[in-house]
Parts: sequence; C-alpha cells; structure tokens
Amino acid sequence: MRLSALHTFASDPLLATPAIADDQRSHPVVAAILGRRDERSLPGERRDGRRIALVIEGGGMRGVVSAGMAAAIEQLGLRDAFDEVHGASAGAFNATFLLARQASYLTALYQHGFGDPAFVSVRSAIRGGPLFDLDYVIGEVWRTQRPLCVERITSSGIHLHCTATDVEHAAIADLTDLRDDAEIRCALRASARLPWLAGPPVSFRGRRWLDATIAEAIPVHVALTTATDLLVLQTRPHGVGHTPLPGLVGRLTERYVKRINPALVELVHTRSERYDELSDRVAALASDTSQTPAVCVIRPPAGSLLIGQMENRRNMLAIAGSVGLRTAWNALTGEDPELLGVPIAQPRAKDAALAQQNAYG
Repeated sequence: MRLSALHTFASDPLLATPAIADDQRSHPVVAAILGRRDERSLPGERRDGRRIALVIEGGGMRGVVSAGMAAAIEQLGLRDAFDEVHGASAGAFNATFLLARQASYLTALYQHGFGDPAFVSVRSAIRGGPLFDLDYVIGEVWRTQRPLCVERITSSGIHLHCTATDVEHAAIADLTDLRDDAEIRCALRASARLPWLAGPPVSFRGRRWLDATIAEAIPVHVALTTATDLLVLQTRPHGVGHTPLPGLVGRLTERYVKRINPALVELVHTRSERYDELSDRVAALASDTSQTPAVCVIRPPAGSLLIGQMENRRNMLAIAGSVGLRTAWNALTGEDPELLGVPIAQPRAKDAALAQQNAYG
C-alpha cells in the first residue's frame, strides 16, 4: 500500500457541529403538525379545523438545504400532516419529491446534478442551447434513470402548488390542480425555468412561464390566503440577505427578459429588495404566535454554511443538505440527530430502534 493513497481521505462532512437550530416544538404550528402525526390524521379526514401548508423556498442548487429539511419531515413521518405544499423553483422539486415520499432520495441527487451530470453542459450553451438542461432532468432522468413516483403524488390527497413567474403579466402565479404526470412535470419546468440559462419560457395552460424566484422566492402568497397554519422552509441562514445576480449573468438576464417583456426587468432589478422585505415580513409573522394564519419558519441559524445557486462541489452540497436536515430535525424534535449519510439520520438515543419506531408513529 502506498502512503500517497491516504491523501484521498477527507474530513467527515456529516460530523456533528455545535447546536444547529432552536427547538420549535412549543410553536403552535409545529405542535399542530406533531399532533396530527400522533393522532394518525390523514389528508381529507381532518377533525381539527385546521388547514396546514408547507412552504418551500428553492434557490437553484441552494435548494439542497430545503431538500434536507423536507427529508427530515419525511423521515419523521410528518408528510401526511400537511394539507397543501407550495414550492418555488428548486423548492417545487423538493415539494414534489416529498409528496412522492422521495425527499431523502432527491437530497442525495443534488450532488450529482439532480441525478445526472449532463444536467450542466457548457457545450450546449456555446451552441445556443441551455446551460442547465432541466427539461432533460425532469423529462428523462426523473422518468427513467431516477424515476419520480408521480402516482404517489396524485394519490396523496395533499394539494401540490408550484409557483412560477407569468411572463405576460410579470407577476407570480400559482400552478395547481395538477392532474397527471404530464402536468406535474410541466409545472416543475415552469417553476424552475431560469431566463436564458435554462432555456426559453415554458408554455403551459395557454401562458408562458419563467422561474418563480424572479417574482417571489418564498412562495407564501397563496398559502397565506388558504391555510390556517404555515410551516416555511427557507434556505438562507438567519441574517443573510438576498444578493443580486453577478455582473455578466445579471446583464445577460436583464437583456434577455427585456426582449420578451420589458416589465420583467423591474422584477429582476428589485428582486433582492423584495426578497428581504418578504423574508422580514414572514419572520415578523412567525414571531407573533397570535397571528392568523399562524406562521413558523425553519431556516439555518446564523453562521451556517451558505452556498450559491450554482454550487457544484459535491462535498459542499452534501454538507448543505445535512445542515438542512439537522436544522429541521432539531426544530421539530428538539434533538440533534446522528447523520448516517446524506440524507439519512437517526435519533441520538440509547435505544435508537425504539426511538425511530416512535418517531414514525
């Protein structure tokens, strides 16, 4: 054995770090979610008079953070506690895979370009095609290589909402009542269609759509009107605001959207300001538990790893996914789990098997 082989080892990205998040079990939204699990309440058969929505932020590859949070919800047996799930851009991917009981599965796929490195192609971009080929991921990878179990979504009884930016009206819109495989996949493409980087606007239901985050990155606008309780999953740590698109990418994006609708340029210009205002508003709602609807926010604590929307380093994506999982697990159980892999965790208990059984009800 050559000693040089030891250079291939790296530090364990799943090793526990200091406390990752606050225990939020006393928050009325979390208490209601846990109560539904304990009572084995199912969608369409509620008796508590509540309508609970899960709202999931995306952010390109930073969506791995909220994917990890969704994985915690899945592993803790809480999926069926929700009546509706809202997602924006990569958050729509996470919402869809959670309803398919594949949230943990998707979190691991982020490290591989959502399942296939061909997702990113500089050669395609040079030839005038998309740099990020989400049509290939959604239509091929998630159909044949790493299949999305759509039948679990349509039979779940939970309403799926994918938000997107309406090109003609330059406004956020809600894509819901998605009846079959074709509609769900088209809504996913619409929600994540980054201008020029991922191709031209997506046509669906007689209108054209671009990435949801142009208009609204935290998809609360519908949930605030339909639900009595909202659990919001955010991807940026506390204290970290939105940053504008970097120089050349920002200029090319503005030039592109101006050609298809000049009104979209204003959305691009004001995106950071509007995001920070909305994030502050959601935080204010969450801090006052007497508000109706009740809002609870789970986001990484200050100082947590922050990755960009175009991150492609496997180790960084693995760490970010584990941060999301630990953050949500801590918030929902009051305990920091032991990470077994990305994105699998178990309680830190002497009798882990019994604890896991109790967690799933």
